[in-house]
Amino acid sequence: MDPVRHSVRRRAAVTAAVVAYALTAAICRPLTWPALGAVLIAGVPLCWIGVRRRPRRAEPVGARSAAVWLGVAGLAAAFELSVWLGPDDAAHPTLSTLADPLLSTYPGRVVGYLLWVSAGLWLVSR
Repeated sequence: MDPVRHSVRRRAAVTAAVVAYALTAAICRPLTWPALGAVLIAGVPLCWIGVRRRPRRAEPVGARSAAVWLGVAGLAAAFELSVWLGPDDAAHPTLSTLADPLLSTYPGRVVGYLLWVSAGLWLVSR
């Protein structure tokens, strides 16, 4: 079998499976046991693959680059934590509060699941 054709078929099959999963999982109401089950159905295998897979050899990262990204991540985490722990202020909503209107609709949940699983697949394929 031609490797290119096999790769295209495999990619099409994975894409179809992810879309079917998102369409099915989005039926579940958010923050319910069925929604948790839907997340675990995709999340557990992706985590397992990510943990078991041997990573490719990475280029060394400079201390400056690491410090910049750690600083950005730290600031984002500190901001999100301060908003979450602070008073409930409509002027400073959390990211989850901002996402609620989108994720309250079926099409929004489908898009959310597609983005989530796609990000997971991208992470485990690196």
